[in-house]
Amino acid sequence: MRRYRITIGVALLCGLIGSPAAAVTESRAADPIDRKVGSLRLGMTVEAFQKTVKSREQTGENPGLIEDERSFEVARESLSQEIRGMGCRFLHGRLYRVTVEYREGYFDEARWDDWVKKNMERYGKVPIESKTLGERPFEFVQWDDPQTRLVLQREHRMRFESKQLVKQYGVVMILLDQALWNERQEAEGSLF
Repeated sequence: MRRYRITIGVALLCGLIGSPAAAVTESRAADPIDRKVGSLRLGMTVEAFQKTVKSREQTGENPGLIEDERSFEVARESLSQEIRGMGCRFLHGRLYRVTVEYREGYFDEARWDDWVKKNMERYGKVPIESKTLGERPFEFVQWDDPQTRLVLQREHRMRFESKQLVKQYGVVMILLDQALWNERQEAEGSLF
């Protein structure tokens, strides 16, 4: 499950979620962004989270955490089949970020396109952006409203099997509470 941290690092490097004002939509749909992932809801307390899902707190040396921030990994038995891993971060005891990494093979081209299309219909039309990190191409789409930011990210992974090129995708969804995320970004900035 440690892999989701690398993906978040890629998202930060690509400028995907690094700036509070980074996500600007071309048009806004009437629907506010859904703040739930399964039984989890942005803003819930650590205590409510621990009653809802089995999890393990990330302890020890973690240079990515700031003061009053906690990080949890949701246990496999609390995840649905299509999810490889889920990480949750809390600031001041409130859930502000949920990172969901889907299993390789769960998303093919059609499923990804359908997911992006449905979110655009619901939250507004936004550009699909592409970046390359080394030889790894990424696509990402993000929506934001005053309370919430939703990021969908797809990494293209290609390999040869039986002399044929096989396309697979690594797909991550990130859901952020805007106010707590902005506060965390400001606090992190003051550390450096």
